[in-house]
Amino acid sequence: MHRHMIWDNIFRDLIAGRIARDHPLIYFDIGTRDGFQSDLLALAFAVHAVGFEPEPEEFQRLNAAPDGRWASARYLLNGISANGGAKELYVSRDRIGTSLLKPNIELGRRFNMTQFFEVEKTVTMDTVTLGGAVADAGVDAIDYLKIDIEGAEFAVFQSAPAVLADTLAIKTEACYLPARAGQGLVREIDQVLSESGFQLMDIVHPVHWRRQGHVTHPFVSQTSPPYARGQLIHGDYLYFRDPDTIGDDREKLLKMALIAMALGYFDHALMILERPSINDYLTATYDAPAQYIIDEASSVYGRRAYRQAFWRQITGLVPYLRNMRNALFSGSPATPRQGS
Repeated sequence: MHRHMIWDNIFRDLIAGRIARDHPLIYFDIGTRDGFQSDLLALAFAVHAVGFEPEPEEFQRLNAAPDGRWASARYLLNGISANGGAKELYVSRDRIGTSLLKPNIELGRRFNMTQFFEVEKTVTMDTVTLGGAVADAGVDAIDYLKIDIEGAEFAVFQSAPAVLADTLAIKTEACYLPARAGQGLVREIDQVLSESGFQLMDIVHPVHWRRQGHVTHPFVSQTSPPYARGQLIHGDYLYFRDPDTIGDDREKLLKMALIAMALGYFDHALMILERPSINDYLTATYDAPAQYIIDEASSVYGRRAYRQAFWRQITGLVPYLRNMRNALFSGSPATPRQGS
């Protein structure tokens, strides 16, 4: 079974699923290489997913294999930038590093990761602003925004305060070191999103780099030095809007709680749903109070999370066993020869 299928529509037959069908979500995935991420799959049946992919070949590949798990899913051949218009796209040797910003090759050399920074070619592409993307998609607002555009995220956030004001949750890549020219780093992204009413919920998938090779703690390699902790380079930052900035907007509060549930943050979802006005609405409309709705969904989600963690532990033994020889039998370095 594909590792993401464990989450497919698991809330469909729950009260949370009924709420989601009555309050469907808009999900924007900006930088959709390899397809939509799995974040909202628990509620995919009630999620309208819109992906933005600027590379024609990847765009065609994605369209050739439609993802039928969502209420609707479509891709737009658009790049997103702060001010829109024609931009130069720096296409790296490894396509994962492709960006609208000029790469910092010195950082790549520092960590022997030049494949993400060496420019294979540049192409001119049309881009739209985040507001333009909302208009092109024909929606009123974004409920959940995932954005990973290799360093240009901060500029997009800065340029779109009106869009951010209606957005409920954001997952953005953020870097600790400048991988691109003019790139906003973690502290700048955090500041602009905090000023826009968001609170940091989690740091997801932090990535560490080593100077030699890709083997980081706790593994030992055959490189020199054999072992080293890596430096934190980037990660995905997950932000939820502060519920107090929404007031009594029941639609937005319910959607925020649904997003929190889909991502597994049930404490946060409960804090939203147990507000007296929301809890009264849930009891009157769905014949169930907030606590029951959360407990039901949390139980289903928790069993899946446990199963996923179990298999992760089992499959995680493989690299440990492969690494055992390096860990147990790597010899000490030879004694340096003294100068004459």
